[in-house]
Amino acid sequence: MAAYIIVNYQVDNSELYDEYTREASALDYEEGGELVVFDTESEVLEGDTAGHQTVVIKFDSKEKALQMWESEGYRAVVGKRHDATSRHFAVLVDGFGD
Repeated sequence: MAAYIIVNYQVDNSELYDEYTREASALDYEEGGELVVFDTESEVLEGDTAGHQTVVIKFDSKEKALQMWESEGYRAVVGKRHDATSRHFAVLVDGFGD
């Protein structure tokens, strides 16, 4: 069953965030992953912790998604995203009917 990593945040330091995106994009992810959403103007419909940027990445399974999330390469660059953003959250969800 397909799984999705959904990440949302407010970008506070665009220069550092750009470094993160360049480095994260350059990684060779054995686990695959398809970027299906990259929205820099997300609209908050409910709650008070969401930022303005949302990213959704589709994987073949939760296991593949977790392998990427916990990979050495991603762990080495994700700190830049944390430092460049605020009001962030990440969730891993199963797809429906996939």
